[in-house]
Amino acid sequence: MVKNLPLLIFLLIIGISSSTISMSGHLPMFFGWTLPIMSIILNITAVIGLSLHVFVYKPMKKAEDNLNRAIK
Repeated sequence: MVKNLPLLIFLLIIGISSSTISMSGHLPMFFGWTLPIMSIILNITAVIGLSLHVFVYKPMKKAEDNLNRAIK
């Protein structure tokens, strides 16, 4: 999971940037539909991945470290 953290942050930045561009500019019809859809997909993917990292991986890793210390 930690190896994917920079990728998830990059996806979130690209998703936010593309949604900002799609909302603030006068774009051709093709980009007018694809940029918002792409930004929604990227933002959802990044938020799910980051929340899994924070709420699942970190507590699991902490519990594993506590267990290893208790066994020693």
